[in-house]
Amino acid sequence: MAGIRKHIVVTQSVRGVVLALSAPAMADMQLLGDEDMADISGQSGITLEMELGMTADRLTYFDDDRGIYLEDFRVGSASQPGKSAAHVIRVDITDEASLNLDYLVEDRRIEFGDIRLAGAPGIGMGGIFFDHSLQGNLRISPGGAFGSSGYTFDTAYTMTGGRLGYRTNGNEVFLDDITLSVEALGVTLDVVGSTLELNAPRVSGSYDVGAIRYSNNPANHGNTYDVATGQALPSYGGLSGSFDLSSKTGITAGGREGEGFRLDNETTINSASFIYHDDDHALAFREITGQYRLNDLRVDVTADRYGRDALGFTLGSLNGEFNIGRIEMGASGQSIGEVNVSFMLQDHIYNGRSYTNAVYLQGGGHPDAGSQGLRLSTEWSLQLADLSYTEDGNRVIFSGLQSWGQGDVTVNVTRDGELNGTRFYDGLRIGFENVSAGYRVNGLRVGSEDAPLQGGTELLLALGFYPAYEFDMDGQVTLGAGGASGEGLTINSDIRIRNGRAAIIAAPYDEGAGEVSQKGLWISDLSYDAHVRDMTLDVTEDGLALVKGEAWSLMDVGNLRVGDKDAGSSFGRFVAQKYETGSSMIIVPGGAGNVCAGGSGGTESACAASGGIWEARGDEGITIQLKQILAKEVSDARKNALTWETNRQVDSSGKPINNTGSRLVLDDIHTSDGGDFDGDGVDDNTFGIRTDLSVDVYQTKVVKKTDGADALGVVGARGDEKIMDPAAGAGYRYVSSPTTADLDNRPLGFAVRARSRFKELSINNIDLFHPTGGPQTAVYGVKMQNFDIEANLTATPIP
Repeated sequence: MAGIRKHIVVTQSVRGVVLALSAPAMADMQLLGDEDMADISGQSGITLEMELGMTADRLTYFDDDRGIYLEDFRVGSASQPGKSAAHVIRVDITDEASLNLDYLVEDRRIEFGDIRLAGAPGIGMGGIFFDHSLQGNLRISPGGAFGSSGYTFDTAYTMTGGRLGYRTNGNEVFLDDITLSVEALGVTLDVVGSTLELNAPRVSGSYDVGAIRYSNNPANHGNTYDVATGQALPSYGGLSGSFDLSSKTGITAGGREGEGFRLDNETTINSASFIYHDDDHALAFREITGQYRLNDLRVDVTADRYGRDALGFTLGSLNGEFNIGRIEMGASGQSIGEVNVSFMLQDHIYNGRSYTNAVYLQGGGHPDAGSQGLRLSTEWSLQLADLSYTEDGNRVIFSGLQSWGQGDVTVNVTRDGELNGTRFYDGLRIGFENVSAGYRVNGLRVGSEDAPLQGGTELLLALGFYPAYEFDMDGQVTLGAGGASGEGLTINSDIRIRNGRAAIIAAPYDEGAGEVSQKGLWISDLSYDAHVRDMTLDVTEDGLALVKGEAWSLMDVGNLRVGDKDAGSSFGRFVAQKYETGSSMIIVPGGAGNVCAGGSGGTESACAASGGIWEARGDEGITIQLKQILAKEVSDARKNALTWETNRQVDSSGKPINNTGSRLVLDDIHTSDGGDFDGDGVDDNTFGIRTDLSVDVYQTKVVKKTDGADALGVVGARGDEKIMDPAAGAGYRYVSSPTTADLDNRPLGFAVRARSRFKELSINNIDLFHPTGGPQTAVYGVKMQNFDIEANLTATPIP
C-alpha cells in the first residue's frame, strides 16, 4: 500500500532448515523416456523441518516521516531462551491448484522487548511476549469473493501451552496455559477498488485460559512458577468460552493525516460465551449474541492535542448491540437475568462543547513507575446507549445513556513500594490524569423502548450510582492478583474528584423536543477524595463478593442545589467523612422472591388478611447485600463525621467562603456490636449497618390520587387502579373494581425491596460552630440500638 515504509535489521537469521522430499534422492541424473515416465507414480508434497531462531534489533514503521520502533524482536524457544523452536510444515498442491499447508509448531516464543516512538526518546510502551505450540492446516485457493484475482482461505488449528504477556520495568501480567481451537472456512481476500477486503463468513472456536498471572521478579519472565520459591505465581483467575461469528473487514491506505491506513469492519456474533473462573466458582455470561459496525477508524503515527508523539486511533463511528441471555453466579449457577446494550459512539456536542472518539497511544505510563508503560491520551463521545435488564420475562431499560470526556489514562505493571514519592502496589496499575468527564441517563422505561420515560434511577443511590454526574478526576486503581483466598483480585486505589456535579434526582434531558439542561436535586461544587486498601473481589458460592480492607474518604459538597445544577437555590454546604474497615458488598443471584407488599405474612392468605398484596416476583433478579462497618475515629482524616454549613460569607465574586458560616457537626459516628464479646477489651464491631437491596422488574398496584383527568387526559376517580390496555388511547385506563384479568395487566415497575438493620450506632458528640463564637458541644453522645426497618419501593411512570 502507498504510504508505508519499513526498515528491518536482522542480527541473526534462521539457524537451521531441513527439507525432506517425498521421492528418494538419486546419485546421478538420468533422462527417462515416455514409457518410463508412464510407469512412475510418486508421492506428492514437501515436508519442511526447521529449527527456527531469529532476532532483530528493531522493526520500524514510518508514517509521514514519524516512526514507531518494535525493539528487541525475537523468535525462538519459549522454555529455553537462546534456543530455536521446532517447525514441521508439509506443503502440497492439489489438482485444483490449491496450496495446502499442514503445520506443527512446538514451544515457540515471539517477543518484542519494547515499543518506542521516534519522537519520544528514553521512554517505551513496554514489551509483549507470546508463547505457544500450534498444530493445524491452511488451504489457499485461487479466486476470492469478487473474481479470480483474489484468494480463498480455509484453516483450522489448535494452540496449546500458550502465554500472552505484557511487561514493564521487569514486572509482568500474562495469560497462562492458553488453549485455543479455531476453524475458519471460506475466508476470502480481494482488492476492491482501493480497499483490501477480508470476508470471513464463519469463524468458530473455543478457548481456555488456565490463569492470569502476575510477577514482580524479572527472573520469572514467562514462567508459571516463581524461580525462588517454586510456588505458582499469584493468579487473578482463569477464563474460558466459545464463539461463532462472521465478519467483513476493509483496509484502505491513507490515515487521518496523509499516510497511515483506514479500517472498516462489520461483525455479527452468532453465539458466544464468556466465563470467569475463581478457584472452583464461576461468573458466566452465556447465550451472547450481537453485532457491531466500525466505520472509518484511522491509524496514524502522529501527535496528540498537546503535540506529543503518539500512535493515533481516530474513529468515525461505532454502533452495535449485544445481548447476554444469562448471567450466572454462585454455587448453583443461578441466573440473575438477561442484559442487552445498544450503543452509538460518534461525535456529539455536550454542554456546548464538541467531543470525538480518539486514543493516542504513547510510551512511559506514570513517570515515577519507570521508563516503560502506556499513556493513552483519550477523548470519547458516547452519543447514545440503552441498557436493558430482563428478569422473569419483565424488562427495565436505562434509556438515553450519554457519556463524554477527555484526559490521560496510564497503564503500568508495578511492584509494591515507593518511587520518587509515589506509592505503588503489586499489580496492573491504571492511572487517571486530568480526566474531565461526565455521563447522564435520560430515565427509565419499563416494558419496551416506546414506554414512557419515568424516574427510578435514584433507587440505586445506595450503590453510588447517580442519574447524572460531571467531574474532573485524577488518581489510580491497581488490580493485584489473588483475592481473599486463592484466586481473585486485590484492589488498592486513590481517587480525587474536583468540580463535581452529581444529580440525586434528575428530570430527563430530552423528552422528545431536543436536549435541555437537566433539572433536579444536585450535589454541586463537589470535591471528593477516596482511598481503598486491600479490597478483595472474589466469586464465591453465594455470588460476587467485594470486601474492603480499609477505606476512607472525604466528600465536600459546596452546595446542595434544587433546580439548575449551577444556579439553583442552595441548602448550603455538606461535608461527609467516612472511615470503614471490613465493609463488604455481595451480589447474589435472585431478587426478593415472594413479597407481601403493604402488609405482613409469609403466605398469600396471611398477606391478604393483613391488607397486603402478595407478589411472586420469580427466581431471577438481583440481591445486593451491603455491610458497612463504621470504625471509630483514629485521626482527623480517618473518621466518620457529617457537617452542615449555612450562611457563609462570600468573596468579591460572590462565591461562598467555606468555614465562615454556622456549622452543625456530627462527629465520630461509628457502629458497634454493643459489647466486648471476644474479651479483647474493645467493643466488637463486626455487624455494622446491614442493608439488603433486592431488585426486580414486576407488576405493581398504582392508584389514582385525584378525581378527573390526568396529564394525558385519561379520566378516573380517586382510588381507581391503573390497568394497562393497548386498546386504550393512552395505553391504559382506570378501573374502580379490577377483575382477575385486569390484575394481570397491572403496570410494570422497577421494584426494590430494602431492609436495613444495625445493633448499635453511636455519635460521639454533636457540635455547633458559630462564625464568631467558635465551637460548642450541644450533645455529648448519642446511641441508637437494635434498628430494623423494611421498605418496598416501586417506580412506575407518572402520566
